[in-house]
Amino acid sequence: MFEDVAERLRAANQGKIPFEEEVGRLTDLRSSILENKKMEQDLLLMYTYMAAITTSAVTRPEIFQYTSERIEYIPSRYIAQVQRLVAGWGNSYAGALRAVAERCRNDTLQSMLNRYANSIDSGVPDDAFIETELSSIRSIYRNSFEQGLELLKKWGDAYIAMLLSGSLVAIIIMISVAIYAPEGIDSALNSSYAIILAISAFGLIIMYRAVPDDPRTHGLAGACSKEQGIVRRMEHLVVPITAAIALLLVLLGVNAGIIFLLAGLMLMPLGIIGYIDDANIVNRDNDFATFIRSLGAIMGGKGITTGDALREVDRKSLIHLDPFIASVSTKLNLGLDEAGSWTKFIGETGSYLIYKYMHIFRDAVALGGSPDAIGKIVGSSMLEQVLLRRKRDMMVKGFVVLLIPMHGAMIGIFAFLFEVLLSMSRAVTEVMEHFAETSAALSGGTSTIGGAMSSSLNIFANFPEDTMRAYVVTILLMLTVANTFAGKIVMGGDRYMYYFFASLLSAVTGVIYIVAPIIVGIFFNIPSFAGV
Repeated sequence: MFEDVAERLRAANQGKIPFEEEVGRLTDLRSSILENKKMEQDLLLMYTYMAAITTSAVTRPEIFQYTSERIEYIPSRYIAQVQRLVAGWGNSYAGALRAVAERCRNDTLQSMLNRYANSIDSGVPDDAFIETELSSIRSIYRNSFEQGLELLKKWGDAYIAMLLSGSLVAIIIMISVAIYAPEGIDSALNSSYAIILAISAFGLIIMYRAVPDDPRTHGLAGACSKEQGIVRRMEHLVVPITAAIALLLVLLGVNAGIIFLLAGLMLMPLGIIGYIDDANIVNRDNDFATFIRSLGAIMGGKGITTGDALREVDRKSLIHLDPFIASVSTKLNLGLDEAGSWTKFIGETGSYLIYKYMHIFRDAVALGGSPDAIGKIVGSSMLEQVLLRRKRDMMVKGFVVLLIPMHGAMIGIFAFLFEVLLSMSRAVTEVMEHFAETSAALSGGTSTIGGAMSSSLNIFANFPEDTMRAYVVTILLMLTVANTFAGKIVMGGDRYMYYFFASLLSAVTGVIYIVAPIIVGIFFNIPSFAGV
């Protein structure tokens, strides 16, 4: 059906689909951004794999062939192009590497391909070159990660400052409307929305570009950790129900604070379970670097199988991985399929890094490599990423501790100031009506004093309550959504971290919006002029 529509559009527009070129450019830009963002980490993974398999007696064609089959690594796709040029067109490996490098848009990968070509021309053995490159890419990855953290720290502070400035502009517009009650305020309110939206989008995009790529969960369809399974089952029910209830309450005109609070409470179980899973994955990754070294050392030192080596691994220091290691050991002792047992292990841990590095270890051992050497290579690369993640987590804690109070402060300023202005407007309007009635009674119907009083007290009168309430709620919604994305981008993790920040910030917004009129009513009383 869609093919027929496309053909008709092409026929009607001289063989082109409207905006096809623009969409293509945007798609290429998006692919380039995502590719560059993941490149350093995937280079580290690919070179770890190459260094691991070179511990066995593999030839150069086998190195390129095995590496090209690891299509989950972005650089491996370029290695696959090299392999096709060599196998299909008879090019030399050095010439094919240079040809692919010319079409490569990533500087780091382009440099790597050219260095490999020069190494081949110079007669350097592949294992020596790969070992040196692995050390180099670890340094490059560490430097890129740390630079990203510094940029993220600066842009995180800038995001909060810019968003606070945008909120102040929105507050000034609200006060101006309360004081002067001008006609045609829609353009002013729309400009306020545009400012908040532009600041939020700019800050979020910059932070996303700066944040180092550090996926936590493997995202496998057939297996997941216990917490991920709970979230996956619950979100199909909780998220649609939350959206439907919120929409229904909006249509019924229920207080916006109740809607925010209810949405936050309904999403909170997903957020809490997701946060627990994220913390568990971090701890499992910390243990895995030690575990894989120990496993390789025992297998290589004693020349025993994986099942026997697992029984000798000291699991007392691997608190977070102990249940999973015990499960694999039990399955192997029962004679179950080894590949299936390790697949189950990877799935149940839920970790992206364990998924990648466990496959590297097992593939290299299956090719006849030294388990001891492979364990050191894999463990060192894993440890590099784990230590860098710890640095990121320290920065993230500071940002989140600042983000949540800042969000509460901005929401509080909006909500409380709106209620104060609303109370003042109602009081001033009541006083003006009272003076008008009194003046009319004293002057026999000619309200000279009331008219003068009305003109002098025109400020804070005719406050468009309904319009400004919708304005305040819209601004609060925009701030809550923007800060939810900001928290998720900075903290990382799976999509369930959106639920964590959305539930927390929505609950804060709802509580403040509900208590604001109560507190203002208690502490902000306008003196009555009824007896004057």
